[in-house]
Amino acid sequence: MYALTSPRNLIDEFFRDFERPSTPEVATFRPAVDVVQVEGGFVLRAELPGVAKDAVKVEVKEQILMISGEKPAPNYETKGYRYSEIGYGKFERTFHLSESIDLNRVEAKFESGILEIKLSLKPELGPRQVTIA
Repeated sequence: MYALTSPRNLIDEFFRDFERPSTPEVATFRPAVDVVQVEGGFVLRAELPGVAKDAVKVEVKEQILMISGEKPAPNYETKGYRYSEIGYGKFERTFHLSESIDLNRVEAKFESGILEIKLSLKPELGPRQVTIA
């Protein structure tokens, strides 16, 4: 038999996790990334909500792709955080690129909090049509 719990107890249980103090410094920001294969290469998409385009840097050097920047914490007048899951602060993601990626043809665009980086294959390594004799 199951014991019935009063609505008040359910609410108390729900908010119990909120009783643990938390600070925005505890949660760090690490952008989520998807990499998909497309015709002629790959597309890397990074979620950067709350990050300004000017605060993002994309670098390619010696087969290393690095995305870095900073997501600023909001400046609230608070009496302390009750609960915080949103990450803030400096971030950096590094990806080792295959030798098949043409480093001179890496393109990036930023729109609606999504950074999209197109990684094209070197022309000689891309798919090609083979004639059957």
